Amino acid sequence: MRIGPIVALFSASMLAGCAGAQFQLPQISDADVDRASLTVAGGGASADALPRHIRSAEENRAMVSRIASRLEAAAPGLCAYAEAPRCSFNVVYVADDTVNAQTDGTRIEIFRGLMEYLDTEDEMAAVIGHEMGHEIAQHVEEKKENATIGMIIGAILMTGAQIATGYQDQQALNDSMGLGASIGALSYSKEQEREADLLSAYLLARADYDLEKAGRLFVVLAKLDGKTHASMFDTHPAGPERIASWEKAIAEVEASPDKLPQE
Repeated sequence: MRIGPIVALFSASMLAGCAGAQFQLPQISDADVDRASLTVAGGGASADALPRHIRSAEENRAMVSRIASRLEAAAPGLCAYAEAPRCSFNVVYVADDTVNAQTDGTRIEIFRGLMEYLDTEDEMAAVIGHEMGHEIAQHVEEKKENATIGMIIGAILMTGAQIATGYQDQQALNDSMGLGASIGALSYSKEQEREADLLSAYLLARADYDLEKAGRLFVVLAKLDGKTHASMFDTHPAGPERIASWEKAIAEVEASPDKLPQE
């Protein structure tokens, strides 16, 4: 019996409801996405012609350190509101041409390959703020929990199949558990990504960054998506929907007197 596809489908469907958002996300319409699509199409250079900003390693490290310190100083109120267990961030620059930024829950990495496409500190703050948003909302911990749940689902399904067929195969059981765990540990859900962007917007506003200028990041990512071999697009959404969501987040932040998201 080929249980692998069944494990994959069932695990994915079971885990889909386990990775929602803690805060209310701005509602976006098809019209919002259409307008954002025009922004991408009319936003100047194509992916192949996007300007590159070459800086020395020292300049990049200094920029990352400066932005991270400024954001962390502005974060306590947001961390307390989100009931984050900690509010300190280890942000490092990685001298690698991969277009990526990521966090494992304890260390945020910003890659040279991404920084070369970003012009202003506001744009870079949106990158770092997004990864801080994942940590504040404890998305990494949720992914780890989902990996465990996925492994259990895989084991249950394979065990049930083996009982039904009378066929015992320890390797098949191990493979099924591994598949379930892998599915559980896949990239953040769309809701988690949008929540990280929302928290980033509030964090940037609290640190007095320009949210409009920061939004150019998402236009750049939309142009790069599908044009550049980048692991970032395996785990981070890009495109008009994300741009539209950011624009809605700006409006929400500007209307919020205490600069805190709605639960």
